[in-house]
Amino acid sequence: MQQYSMFSCFVKLSLTRPGKYNGSMLNPLTWLSKRRFPYEPLISVEISRSRLLNNLHEFQKIAPKSKSTGIGMVAPVLKSNAYGHGFEEVASILRHEPHIPFIMVDSYFEAVALRSHGICAEILVMGYTRPETIMRSNLQDTVYTVTSLDTLQHLEETTRPTPIHLKIDTGMHRQGILPEEVQQATDLLSENSLLVLKGICSHLCDADNDDPSFTEGQVKTWNRIARHFKAEFSTLEYIHLSATDGHRYTGDIEANVSRLGIGLYGLVDDKEFGQTLDLQPVMSMKTIITSVKNIKRDMTVGYGNTFEAQKDVTIATIPAGYFEGVDRRLSNKGTIGVGSENAECPIIGRVSMNITSIDVSQIPEIEIGTPVTVISSNSADKNSILNMARLCQTIPYEIAVHVPSSLRRKIVD
Repeated sequence: MQQYSMFSCFVKLSLTRPGKYNGSMLNPLTWLSKRRFPYEPLISVEISRSRLLNNLHEFQKIAPKSKSTGIGMVAPVLKSNAYGHGFEEVASILRHEPHIPFIMVDSYFEAVALRSHGICAEILVMGYTRPETIMRSNLQDTVYTVTSLDTLQHLEETTRPTPIHLKIDTGMHRQGILPEEVQQATDLLSENSLLVLKGICSHLCDADNDDPSFTEGQVKTWNRIARHFKAEFSTLEYIHLSATDGHRYTGDIEANVSRLGIGLYGLVDDKEFGQTLDLQPVMSMKTIITSVKNIKRDMTVGYGNTFEAQKDVTIATIPAGYFEGVDRRLSNKGTIGVGSENAECPIIGRVSMNITSIDVSQIPEIEIGTPVTVISSNSADKNSILNMARLCQTIPYEIAVHVPSSLRRKIVD
């Protein structure tokens, strides 16, 4: 009973006083589990430290520059388990970077998760948070984005200094106060000294379009509103509009920080930044062959018999399916890399929940335990996230975030 009480106090302190504890101390149950049940997972998700930092530094070259250091001010976005790459791992890589103004998450829950891992950097919660949660929050150095006039009005009830970022709707028409509500928001903030406007932000919805006209209209609206708030509030510290694709408009935008999401993880097409930035995918997934068998011509493989052998073939299975992030749309058209040479072996049959079958006929000495690359960090490979997304007719974000958090991430290099 005493041990349970001590553990409860430790967890409570780690959430409310995040600066006091080292992240490695915050998972005693995980440590005990590893001691009691030692085992090596069949699947490893590798996160490259050098590539993540390279991508950050590349975008710092084209981000708004700090007046004091001359270095680009980039705020990394770690929402949705760091776009599938792992909250704790990505945050731990970034924790010693000196020129990051704050890191961004989507929700209060995600902010708590980062604090529980001992991350002490300033956090900006960018998604909707209930006003009562904002007013009760005891997370240190955590700021919330106010996404509507209604929320701003409810925060008038705050009884302590409450720093916020105010979101402006410049044309995406999702969240944010409308341009015609700016003056009302200004009045509400001016009337309550406990509400501290620390930042303003907006989002570009069409920045990847070859036609810049809509984005130029958003930028024009934003610049006018940004100048208004700069003139009205001396507390205003951060002004940010640009997301990954919006970095091409940095010189036109009234801002001193840029937000970096998918670009941090290197999952952008070469046509977007290939001529100016050296971006590299950060994630790879590796596993092993778990079965090998020979089947005869006309035999079928998998659910629904969607694959029928046109000749005698050797097939193998891997312990990864659509639960582990092998998209079901890759059935009968995706590719898995096998062996040290990453030989391209086609996926055959339907991808199952936890198993994928592949044709390994081209590999003469295939056996159980042969290493396999499910997701390649080489963007040119057929099994890279970028090329998987193209085959599935979707975006790289969707492929990356579907790599479940239950799979162990390992920081390499």
